[in-house]
Amino acid sequence: MPQISHGYAIGRVRTLEKRFLSPQHWERFVACRDIPELTKALAESGWGEAQDQAGVDRLCDRHVLEACELIRAITPEPEITDCFFLKYDIINLKALLKARMTDQADPALSENGLLDPQKLRHAVSERSYKELPEEFRETLEQIEERVAADPDPLYVDSRLDKLLYQIIEQRVKHALPEVREYFACEADSVNLLIALRVRRMGRPAEFAEDLFVPGGKISLKTLAALAKDPDKLRKIAEGTPYTQAIGRAIEQMDKGAGLSAIEGEMERYRKDLLKKGRRQILGILPVIEYLAHCEREARNVRLIAVAKAVGISMDALAARLDD
Repeated sequence: MPQISHGYAIGRVRTLEKRFLSPQHWERFVACRDIPELTKALAESGWGEAQDQAGVDRLCDRHVLEACELIRAITPEPEITDCFFLKYDIINLKALLKARMTDQADPALSENGLLDPQKLRHAVSERSYKELPEEFRETLEQIEERVAADPDPLYVDSRLDKLLYQIIEQRVKHALPEVREYFACEADSVNLLIALRVRRMGRPAEFAEDLFVPGGKISLKTLAALAKDPDKLRKIAEGTPYTQAIGRAIEQMDKGAGLSAIEGEMERYRKDLLKKGRRQILGILPVIEYLAHCEREARNVRLIAVAKAVGISMDALAARLDD
């Protein structure tokens, strides 16, 4: 096997980028009348065979899994690329804990994370986390203690989200500035949405403070003020790297868009951060950008399949797709 290096990793993803779906592919997918027509278009694009919407979901899962497996195999900086896989472990833990709390059947789990899904399933079932990494163990034991008296799904979500960004914050301390800014923006995006949603729920700012995640550039005190007065959003954005992104989101919200406008603009900002380093000769950004692109492709295909299944108009669908 070739020696793992930045040059080798970048060379691999450069070759595989040729398989990315083209604008013509997306135009064809959006124009499909129904799921059968979409599955035919996907097969002819090289994505594989599917018979129905569930089959399209499986194709999307496989697309992301193959990208994750590739990155794990070729990354010269696993301590950085692992940060992009941690979210799948958190998703698995949330699903397992909430399914157990509500006596639901065992959920399907993602294989894209760092931890063995079956080991997680056993640990949650037995309420024993001694076989998991220490950084997970303490938080999960705290969750178990809390939900034993008060099975609160919101607490499970918020505590695991905090854990995710705590781990990432520690791991990216010495990463490239673009990587640190990427995750700071992601944390700020989560917190902005928490503050605004708490306000819409009519809950006090203190409630939002318990939900905020670490690692962002906007102070938690400032975010708490936003939970009291959502009109401060523009002022809060001033002086941050994403002033323009939030400004665009505010304009969309003034025209009737929901809070998803903030989520979309902040995601676009993060995407642009990765694209800045896409043509690096040496560095981890092209490798990360490849993974992010594959995740976006899968998300778009999944969205199109849902739209075709429920009959969303072509114009409305195109507006919601990631460019």
